Amino acid sequence: MLYEERFWANPAPDSRHAVCLAAANDAVSEFVRFVRDSNVGNDLVDEVELPIPKSMLVEAFTHVIAAEVRPDIRALLVKAGLTLSQYHIGLGERIKVRPIPTDTRRQPSNPFLARKFACALLLTATERTRLTEIYNTALRRGRH
Repeated sequence: MLYEERFWANPAPDSRHAVCLAAANDAVSEFVRFVRDSNVGNDLVDEVELPIPKSMLVEAFTHVIAAEVRPDIRALLVKAGLTLSQYHIGLGERIKVRPIPTDTRRQPSNPFLARKFACALLLTATERTRLTEIYNTALRRGRH
């Protein structure tokens, strides 16, 4: 037992990488299950609903994307990772994002909610751009 404790207390660089990658894979899997089970779709959601802090999930996706060698799986990982752009600090209640047919559109009854929605959409677009850059860097790092 003492030998095992010492081994894990100071693992070799390769084993540290493997442990980190395994933890990243677990985090990504948990997030994907969460998104599926909570039926997020295109909704905008407060970060407090995430099962793991957003910053840790971004880091996990970065590691997993860089380590993945199959292009089709990498593309799916990037797509899943980009859904993190829909999660925002302090958003409050989930904002449902559904298309409204042109013939049923009308002026919003609550200007505050309309402004909150517009701000959240802008934040989502900005965050999506930021995450795209992070994941593209991971893709380049993984190819070398």
